[in-house]
Amino acid sequence: MLDRPLSERTETRATLPAGGDAKKAGSARFRFLRPVAQFALMALVLAGGWVVMERMAASRPERTPRAFTPLVYTVDTMPAARADNRPEIRLYGQVDAGRDVELRTAVSGDVVEIHPDLVAGRRVAKGTVLLRVDAFAYEGALLEARTNLASVRAAIAEIDARLAAEREQLEAADAQLELGRADLERALSLADSGALTDKEVDARRLILSQREQASGQRRSNILIAEAQRTQQEANAERLEWKVREAERKLAETALIAPFDGIISEESVETGRSVNANEALVSIYDDTALDVRFTLTNAQYGRMATDADPLIGRKVEVNWSVGGTDYTWPAVIDRIGARVAAERGGVEVFARISQVDNPVKLRPGAFVSLVVPDRIWPQTFRLPETALRNSDHVFIVKDGKLQRRDVRLIAWDGEDAIVDGELEDGDTVLVTRLTEATEGVRVREPSAGSPPVQAAPSPEADTDSGQ
Repeated sequence: MLDRPLSERTETRATLPAGGDAKKAGSARFRFLRPVAQFALMALVLAGGWVVMERMAASRPERTPRAFTPLVYTVDTMPAARADNRPEIRLYGQVDAGRDVELRTAVSGDVVEIHPDLVAGRRVAKGTVLLRVDAFAYEGALLEARTNLASVRAAIAEIDARLAAEREQLEAADAQLELGRADLERALSLADSGALTDKEVDARRLILSQREQASGQRRSNILIAEAQRTQQEANAERLEWKVREAERKLAETALIAPFDGIISEESVETGRSVNANEALVSIYDDTALDVRFTLTNAQYGRMATDADPLIGRKVEVNWSVGGTDYTWPAVIDRIGARVAAERGGVEVFARISQVDNPVKLRPGAFVSLVVPDRIWPQTFRLPETALRNSDHVFIVKDGKLQRRDVRLIAWDGEDAIVDGELEDGDTVLVTRLTEATEGVRVREPSAGSPPVQAAPSPEADTDSGQ
């Protein structure tokens, strides 16, 4: 190119821009035709698919419609029967000691002896000496009282002897007095005849006067001695009481168990000085336990007006210990003196009977109870699943459901006590059906095929909670 003339080289450079414009024009045409070709291909594919689908639909065999068959549910039923029904109430209560005593010492002193079983939780027999207080001072007081009583009784014996002597002397004085009176009467007769002088008569009068005075003195001595004896007898009675008091205090130095029972609390040791009337030991009778529970006002009102009286009604006590339930029979024996406002009802106490269970009840145990409610005569007992909205049930008649309105009286566990439009022998639906309405066809399960249970419905959950 260097050999070319300058004019040729200039012409060549001048023609180069025209070739570049041609390339740019070809590239623009390609970008325009490419999306057109893609759209045409998609349209071709869709058209082919539509044609294939139409041909397949045209070649499908026609189906003939089946006849409509009404749906029949397989359900469980039970016959309704009127009877006297007594529901049971589940309650909770607490075991109390029906016989609980706090033992106190009646005397003061140092504790010198303690029974080895005087420990909380141990059982002791009636008459067991639980502890003794030093009895030295009380033995001395008894000895002094007995000595004083013996002295008074000796004084009474002395007075009795003096009275006996005075009475004997009174008898002699009375005899001499009678002789003196007789002698005076003879002297007066002789004096009238002149056989005796006045001086001799006066001498006999003086003797009679002296004997009357002696007899009166003896009577006075007897009265004084009898008064002294009465005084000494009163003193003896006082001293006898002192002796009994001293004997009682001496006996009270020993604290004795009043009945067979369990030691619930003790606070004494050997050598301790105790005061009179100080509480030392608590004991309760484990054969006389009560269960205390509360009846609501409605429950108490029903039971109190029942033909079967509340007092004497048998209940069942259950105590769950270590994963095992133990049962004790009990009998209601009294009702609380006041309404337990804080518990919202009336407190009732039942005496628990003794049974041979591996575990023994203890006061304070929290237990459950089964208490018979009042008797509802001529009512129906139905499962909970049979009751709907607490006001109606369905019966099966001629293979169809029919509604019967009922009145809910009480619950007994999972059973409902009802009354209403039911009659004896009605077949009551007990299966929960969402579609349970008047006229729905149902059937009972046959012996060869199990029933098809309907799925639980929200209505079932609602009714079961009522």
